[in-house]
Amino acid sequence: MKIDEIGEAGVIKRIWEVFGRENENEDVHFYDLGSKYILLAVDTINERHHFEKGWNPELIGKFLVDINVSDIASKNGKPTEMMASMSFPRNTDETWVIAMIKGMKKELEKYDIVYSGGDLKESPHISLTGLVIGEVEKGKEYRRNGARPGDFVYITHRIGRNEMAIFNYYKHPNAASDDILNITPRVAELTELRKHNVTSCIDNSDGIYKSLSLLASASNVNMRIENNVCDLEVDDEMRKVIYSIGGDYELIFTSPDPIEKFPVIGSVKDGSGVTDIDGSSNIPSGFDHFLTRYHK
Repeated sequence: MKIDEIGEAGVIKRIWEVFGRENENEDVHFYDLGSKYILLAVDTINERHHFEKGWNPELIGKFLVDINVSDIASKNGKPTEMMASMSFPRNTDETWVIAMIKGMKKELEKYDIVYSGGDLKESPHISLTGLVIGEVEKGKEYRRNGARPGDFVYITHRIGRNEMAIFNYYKHPNAASDDILNITPRVAELTELRKHNVTSCIDNSDGIYKSLSLLASASNVNMRIENNVCDLEVDDEMRKVIYSIGGDYELIFTSPDPIEKFPVIGSVKDGSGVTDIDGSSNIPSGFDHFLTRYHK
């Protein structure tokens, strides 16, 4: 069986079966140090799948930092250090590499993160992996498994711009857009979240449908979508497309508290899975690294 037949979730399941352990259902590892957790987040971006070589290299470097910082933010953590493994074709222009590194440096300085080295290899295509280390006081971390019936489901900002850029890129490979790479990890928004009882949290990298499915599965609840949180004028068919794509890296979180500052996606109910606005539970699976079809 090929991995494009079982998808990302299937591959992850097989990996944990080999190790004889249960999947932690988190995209960050919590290393217990007694009074706090050290957080480890790792993410990879690849040429021809996440970006094209002709795109702005500084934005690519920024993006590599941001997607990992976003994972740390989704756990209510503070990022402190970053390492990177970088692979390039041997004919890559040095100016491209340096521009990409400058994009990383500028973004790391924004969040007061120390760059601590990494690894360098040759590859047929550019492949960049970031490891961001962070920390959070024990008892104040956000996880995926705490949502309870009666909670509201929030998102930090309305979405659509990043999703439409990705949608157009898949349809038309030459339709490059800075909106794909120019994301903002919602670190500043944590100040407001910390005023409330946040019961679960995830960053929306792979679409609202998939994000809510992961929260629902981890928390053993049903996530009911009740509102359109797109910031674009779209019909319901395109709303579903936007909810399937992701790439905005907003924080989706649950809380029993009424919070006026953030848009409400819906609410948490007894049950399982995700229910859409129209009451249907037959929702798209969301972005999958092996099932979602890229252009070639």
